[in-house]
Amino acid sequence: MKLKVEMKMLSLPIENYLAMNTKVVKQTIHQLIDQIEDNELLTIYLQLLERELRKGAATKFFDAKNDELIIRAKASVKSVEGGRTRSITEFKKEVDEWKEKRAI
Repeated sequence: MKLKVEMKMLSLPIENYLAMNTKVVKQTIHQLIDQIEDNELLTIYLQLLERELRKGAATKFFDAKNDELIIRAKASVKSVEGGRTRSITEFKKEVDEWKEKRAI
């Protein structure tokens, strides 16, 4: 039995989104994500969000305290348990791209 899900579309002009406070934007994103069943699309969004977090984390990596490292390790284990993994080929490609961006 397949459930039929009606997606609520947001039709506000971009200016209205920009005027929303962060809490409202996050709530709106959560509501929209809850309506999406396309795994490929969700995976792309996940990768974009993780990439954004890594931008800030890259500068803080060597300043991390033991507690922070333990939290990161637990989050990594949880990702693996949730099936969010990548092949060694994908990993090497990402590392190579990262190296190219860091080249001085």
